[in-house]
Amino acid sequence: MTSSRKNSSFSLLDHALRVARQADEGRFPDEPGFRVEEVDLSSKADDHAAFLNANSVPRMLATALLMEALSDRDLAAIQARNGLAVVVEVAHSEMVAPVADALRAAGVFSDIFQRWGGSKSQDRPDNGGDKVAGILGSGGNVAGVSPAPARYLPSNLNAGADIRLTLGAPTPAAVRTVIALVTGSRARKLPPLAGLGFLDVCSAIRRNSTAGACARRLAAMVEAKRAVVATSDAPPLALTHGYGEAKEWGLALAAAVEDWRSKGIPWSDAVKGDRAVVLGGPPGTGKSSFAVSLAKSLKLNLHVTSASAWFVNGSGYLGDVVKAITSTFQEASANGPAVLFIDEIDGVPSRDSVDPRYRDFWSPVIGCLLQEIQSAASSSANLILVAATNYPERLDPALVRPGRLNRVLRIGLPDAEAIVGILGQHLGDDAPAGADMTPLGILGVGATGADVAGWVGAARAAAQAACRPVTMDDLIRQVCPPETRPPEIVRAISRHEASHAVLGEVTASSTVDVVTIVERGSFAGSATLRLRHPTMMTLAQIDALALTQLAGRAADELWGEPTSGSGGGQSSDLAAATNLLASKRASWGLAGSLLYRGDRTEVQALLRTDVVFRDEVRRDLDRVYALTVRLVRENMGRIERVADRLVERRVLGGNEVRAIIAETPASPVDDATTAEGVPHA
Repeated sequence: MTSSRKNSSFSLLDHALRVARQADEGRFPDEPGFRVEEVDLSSKADDHAAFLNANSVPRMLATALLMEALSDRDLAAIQARNGLAVVVEVAHSEMVAPVADALRAAGVFSDIFQRWGGSKSQDRPDNGGDKVAGILGSGGNVAGVSPAPARYLPSNLNAGADIRLTLGAPTPAAVRTVIALVTGSRARKLPPLAGLGFLDVCSAIRRNSTAGACARRLAAMVEAKRAVVATSDAPPLALTHGYGEAKEWGLALAAAVEDWRSKGIPWSDAVKGDRAVVLGGPPGTGKSSFAVSLAKSLKLNLHVTSASAWFVNGSGYLGDVVKAITSTFQEASANGPAVLFIDEIDGVPSRDSVDPRYRDFWSPVIGCLLQEIQSAASSSANLILVAATNYPERLDPALVRPGRLNRVLRIGLPDAEAIVGILGQHLGDDAPAGADMTPLGILGVGATGADVAGWVGAARAAAQAACRPVTMDDLIRQVCPPETRPPEIVRAISRHEASHAVLGEVTASSTVDVVTIVERGSFAGSATLRLRHPTMMTLAQIDALALTQLAGRAADELWGEPTSGSGGGQSSDLAAATNLLASKRASWGLAGSLLYRGDRTEVQALLRTDVVFRDEVRRDLDRVYALTVRLVRENMGRIERVADRLVERRVLGGNEVRAIIAETPASPVDDATTAEGVPHA
């Protein structure tokens, strides 16, 4: 029995060695010169069956990888007692036992340490050193196999290694070798193996199968791995919105990765420094989506995990949690370069906040995570590491520092511009033709990216139910609360806000972005205007701006009677107009004396205490208001059309307002008519 196993082992070893040498000579399996038939396993069914009975697929694959890594000299050296120390670093803990088995078949070893961190008490550098010293001192060979030799193998074995090998993810040559050995036929074409681990590949290569069937299973497994995160559905990072500094970091990283890919620059030289970060921000701000877009832009595999998965997917015991953490990093690294995304990293608490009763559990978990992150962030690693949390302040301070997770990139709620972009991104071809989304962006401020995506989904569902395309009304109904105010109040508010918008454009004091009658807090509606001269204004421009502020009150008066809607707090229309005209005299030297009397706060004090100053500002305010009433009268047709549209639509963009103004002529009025509208002047 022993003899049969040894003979089969040497058949495997010889063939794996022959294939490795052919690869060194440039004769790869898809080129002339490669012949599986050199090992005459398929000529006799009984011999082939005996070979497969003695050699499992993991053992064959480990042997093929080992023969690729060993030189002829090293192979000859380990086949005799030469007092050699051999260290083999493997890509994943699942490779430890098969590689140790392959080593044992390839050489003469008194002992082979197999360590991957599963035993807290045994897998330590300070354990086993006496045994290593004893074996080497007596002239025997000793080996160690581990995914992290410095962390788990005896320190004297790691430091004194005569032969050091690194076995990564399964190579195409090794996989073809094993397919040939198992099926007796040649795999003419293999899919890219990126994303598949050691045991994934072994699972696809099966006895009583064909080489083609094995290749198809490998291809299906690759696709299944990719389908876990549908990167094809995510926009490239350059087309995303609302990510701020995180987007800038990702684009810089994408440029560095492209240099590595196109210019042949070594990974460690091209992708330097800041490649391990934390994304911090409220729920729904798109941290997970960012990771998908980043991986797509980098054209790298994305590995997704979470702190909760390390606890939920196993027994929850300390050893299983540590193993899960280690396996996550090993698997990603084995298929690197890759992006590793760790969601909910705050699930591993800060040691500062851990209850003393549970410190014995959490300290090893946190320590393991710190070691893995430090290794993944090192210059020699092949990972881009992105962690995410809703609570950056809860992270252990040792996690977020240079050499680990370098910094926190904060992703806040999207601003109006970002909301418009997110709407367009999710609507795609369903966006209403020619629609101005700016109003929705302004109305939607305070929402998350997830909220915006939900609006689009609900609007699309409503349109599909009605068997028609998506309209602006569909979107507005999702963004805005339903209207519950009486129709006459809605009409009055519409005229008030329309007057601000129309006069802002007519006087050229400002540019309308959005006008809306959607209620927000204490505001019954609003007109969002941008100053055309924000830094330096003339006397006439200040008056025009004050006039625009007073336009709503003039509309209230001309279509009914004034209300309290124009007054109230410091941000009210009356307060803004009064402050402009007062500052014209006291702060800007554009009326009366050039004497500077103070800033806005001090101007308010002057209005309360200086009677002369207060009278001057009052007269100025009455004069400007008289002009305002006149302009509102002249533009009643334009204002009424904008108000009609507001009652119907609730929100209008600046382009729509400007189109109405252009299409509707003004109606000049005489001074006598105007005077009637200014009883208080």
